[in-house]
Amino acid sequence: MRLAVIVGPPGYYQRLWTPVITLWYFIWQWLQPQHTLEAVVTDARRGGADRLAPKRKGLSQRIKSRATTSYCQARQRLPLAWVQDCFLKLGRQLRQLADHSNPTLPVELLDGSTKRLRPYGDIAQAFPPHRTTRRRNYWCVARVLVSFCVNTGIAMGALIASQHVSEQALAVKLMLEAAKSVLYVGDRNFGVWRVVRAARQSGGHILVRLTQVRARRLFGKKRLPHFLDQPRQWLPSAHDQVDPGLDKEPVAGRLIIVRTARRGWRTQTLYLFTTLTDVQTYPPERLLEIYGWRWQAELNFRTVKDTMEMDQSDAKSADMVRKEFYAGLMAYNLVRGLMTAAAGQTGGHPSQLSFAKVRLLLATVIVELAMGSMSRAARDQRLLWLLTEAAAARLPLRAKPRQNEPRAQYYEPQVFPKIHGSRSEARRALKKSCLKNS
Repeated sequence: MRLAVIVGPPGYYQRLWTPVITLWYFIWQWLQPQHTLEAVVTDARRGGADRLAPKRKGLSQRIKSRATTSYCQARQRLPLAWVQDCFLKLGRQLRQLADHSNPTLPVELLDGSTKRLRPYGDIAQAFPPHRTTRRRNYWCVARVLVSFCVNTGIAMGALIASQHVSEQALAVKLMLEAAKSVLYVGDRNFGVWRVVRAARQSGGHILVRLTQVRARRLFGKKRLPHFLDQPRQWLPSAHDQVDPGLDKEPVAGRLIIVRTARRGWRTQTLYLFTTLTDVQTYPPERLLEIYGWRWQAELNFRTVKDTMEMDQSDAKSADMVRKEFYAGLMAYNLVRGLMTAAAGQTGGHPSQLSFAKVRLLLATVIVELAMGSMSRAARDQRLLWLLTEAAAARLPLRAKPRQNEPRAQYYEPQVFPKIHGSRSEARRALKKSCLKNS
């Protein structure tokens, strides 16, 4: 399968750095170990994007300067709506690389996280820092929400907003904008009426975990049984928020209570609610298995934040923060798409491949594929080699499962104390202290 060529926004003035070339290098930056602007200009001067140039004369022959100013200005001119639309189209195309022999309902995993930003430009107004009563916080925080495909790990939808916007509100907006027939799976944070109502109103279904308080309220009694599978009508209460565009109609579904027993783990009681009312197709055991896939969203976010290094942004404006976020997810999706295609060649699963190894392979070959000097036959041969090498990048088989580890980090002792507030304030305080002691 070949991906469709992404075209630029309509009516956009074609400069030296066209929107397609600019977005290409935006994604290219996230695939490289060093995400520097100088590396982009160097690669463009050696012909790394000549194949994407609209004219016969390549970009490498038209660039006269080694400065990064033109590329920076081109990134700022990119329309945010167009970048987001390219992200959605790329995710849908890469999703088609997976095996569709199973006609069941597609499953997407919902999860949220945060992104750390520096307070440059208007970032502090769009993404304010954490509020604290003791001292001023330096870092700004953005809240992100991503919907991952359960089979491939591809990000099918994503939103970024201020930390004052809840994950539930972002989930409602994402579902209503997507309007597709999928099964959303979420943890207890998404087990509220507004999210469930948004899933049904958008044409999809949902499977969420409930807190014990919400399950007791939905059951109607204080004492909950150890096992339950009953149809329920979830009515909005006075405490439930109704987002713009949501109907206040009740949601028909099933309240499920199951106790999970796994060797080496504590016995746990799960309270689930789903809009899948067909008990024959989706018995409680099947729904429990589907909800067990939700942990894969945590692993995908760890890959996005750690391996792709998207946990922090040094952008200088709020608009650039949003565009960097979607460009980084497009680079992440390209790696996931390659893993899916490589696993399809061998009949394995994409999760059996190493994301870091496949990303390194893609970063080394993607430059050659965009150069205008390579023929079509040479590109096809290089793509075949890339699929073969990616299929061989398998994770090691563990003789025994991993041990449980506490969700905590060890920090080595630091010689210098932490800076509270901005660095300019710390410099003024240090200068004032030096003048006082002199």
